[in-house]
Amino acid sequence: MATEKWIAGAVAAYTAAFGSEINAGSFVNGDSLQSSVVVANGTNLDMFMDVSVSLASITTVAPNFIGLYLYPLNQDGSTYGDGRFGSLAAGVPAPQLWVGNITFPVGTQVCVGTLERIVLPPTNFVPVLYSQAGATLASSGNVIKYKTYNRSVA
Repeated sequence: MATEKWIAGAVAAYTAAFGSEINAGSFVNGDSLQSSVVVANGTNLDMFMDVSVSLASITTVAPNFIGLYLYPLNQDGSTYGDGRFGSLAAGVPAPQLWVGNITFPVGTQVCVGTLERIVLPPTNFVPVLYSQAGATLASSGNVIKYKTYNRSVA
């Protein structure tokens, strides 16, 4: 009888999914932010990813969530996703690249959450964050990390 279990991927411990851009202090409600961190899955070919979010204390209002999108590297070798978000910009990312939302309680608090078992594209990609937190994110203390893993049958 075979045993199936999770095994660590190329990024086994939580590591930064966004660079300093996540703490720019100008990430307002309704904006999207493309990460400067490229997840190099074109070689690793990991299957799953967990993303852990901790946003510095803000006062959220409904609908009080952030959305996560994965923008794959296109065939041109330089553009990610639809190319709309080279950095911070207004607007919702392409819906076909959405992987999940993390909701927060309404009120003033540090906002934390995790998305698990995100299926990864077999190419390099960058995370894109869409804010509907109802407030401008703080200019420091925001941390978004990820780790990758796979399934093994032995």
